[in-house]
Amino acid sequence: MIGRKVYIMKKAVLFLTALVMTLSFSACGPLEEEPKNADSKESNAASVTDVTTKAAQTTAAADTSEIEKIPARAKIGENGAKAVTEAILYPKDGGDISGDVYFEDLYGRHVLHSEVVGLVGAPVEVDFDSEKVKGGTLVFVYDPDELKGVRPDALMFLWYDEENDNYVELESKLNADEHTVSVDIKDPGCYMLVNLYEWLNVWGANLDDNGLEPGYDPSKEPVSSDLWELHGYVGNIPSLADEDYINSCRQDDGSYLFNVSTPEQLASAVYFNNCANKDGKYQITINIEKDIDLEGFNWAPMGWAAAGIDYDFTGAVIGNGHTIKNMHIDCFGYAGFIGDGKYCMVSDLNFENAHVKGRNPGIVISYARGCGVSGCTVQGEVKGYEAGSVVGIDQNSYMENCKAKVICDGEDIGKYLSGTERGKAAAAEKNGITEKIWLDDNSRPCREEDVIETYDNLGWEIKRNGIVILNRNAYDETTLPWQEIDRLTVSGHYEVTLVVFVDGYYIPVSNTVKYDVK
Repeated sequence: MIGRKVYIMKKAVLFLTALVMTLSFSACGPLEEEPKNADSKESNAASVTDVTTKAAQTTAAADTSEIEKIPARAKIGENGAKAVTEAILYPKDGGDISGDVYFEDLYGRHVLHSEVVGLVGAPVEVDFDSEKVKGGTLVFVYDPDELKGVRPDALMFLWYDEENDNYVELESKLNADEHTVSVDIKDPGCYMLVNLYEWLNVWGANLDDNGLEPGYDPSKEPVSSDLWELHGYVGNIPSLADEDYINSCRQDDGSYLFNVSTPEQLASAVYFNNCANKDGKYQITINIEKDIDLEGFNWAPMGWAAAGIDYDFTGAVIGNGHTIKNMHIDCFGYAGFIGDGKYCMVSDLNFENAHVKGRNPGIVISYARGCGVSGCTVQGEVKGYEAGSVVGIDQNSYMENCKAKVICDGEDIGKYLSGTERGKAAAAEKNGITEKIWLDDNSRPCREEDVIETYDNLGWEIKRNGIVILNRNAYDETTLPWQEIDRLTVSGHYEVTLVVFVDGYYIPVSNTVKYDVK
């Protein structure tokens, strides 16, 4: 299971402290601006006595140098991240490298790099044979109109050190007049620009300056999609959203109630959550009043997150038995009507002819943490890693009274309401049932005595009303201890199973015993 950990960046605290202390003097401080004559050529230093001959030799040498130093270059930004428009590599030792360097725009194609905190523009793979190309000066050309409020002097290069699974800050040079940022490199790999203040702050730098233009505040009304656009896929949502409608939905207590009957109103609710509801600042309720047809729109998930940035959907969607038709989502992040969901609720909402492609796709929720989905019916197609029908990743969430007919790679996966359930089933089938448990006369879960332990991570898993409330060690135990039973006196329906952690899932290795507490 992949969690917010998309940003797996191994940074040492001591290094960060030193980096912040030297911010004004090092590579991570205000960027050095290149002199305007940075590309000037050295004159020929040959020793001759005739001035005319010397001048001719100098000119010839300069012309030869110009011919020999031919860079490689490529257009960037066609995958949606438009801040970087061109990548250029000038050879360190001269020569024509125009055919020896390969550039690839990785935005939306590489999940880890596409979601780096503070990313500005596309991450770019720069590939070359180090024996043939001895590095050089890498230049990114940026479009100032696509910086989304980030100051040019806050732009810094990162290089992904694949061997050590780490992002490395590089000494970057800004030429504001030419709209370029450059860095000297020697190794191939993935290079990208980030807002250095946002990058450092997420590692605990606590800098006052956030690297944004004066007065720029993503949380200030009117809401702005700039931050969301830098980090996620927005589809047609910004063009559909209605700011006047959003403002009319604010309640006297500061919460927001969206009574929705059109695609524009639904898009407005998505837009508001993804642009203004950081850390669940507002309580949001979406009340569906009519069937809604989304045919012709590129839809985007409601709820997203990046390292240090949390715009999860934490509200409620009340479907009232209505149907959302023809929802099309194709993104590189968590893909579903709700992308990142946290303690949210969806009830009595149906989906017809939905097409969802992305990471851990699920038609209702992609990444569900402590969420509830009830009375929903879904029909459509999903594509992506660990796909589910109703939910993608199920983390302590529940789905009740839900039905699904969903196709994934030609297979109907509707019997699995989540990708997690689907993955567990595959692991359990491979592993098999090896333990037996039962309830004794006092309703205590018991297992066979004198068994030879097969697993060193065997555990008791107890669910109340479908939610896991306890997962504790069962190694060398034949009965669930009384102190645990005493805690389970809340009324509800209980299910007890022995589980082990296999292939990334807690899977059952015993039968399940059930009982009710009135």
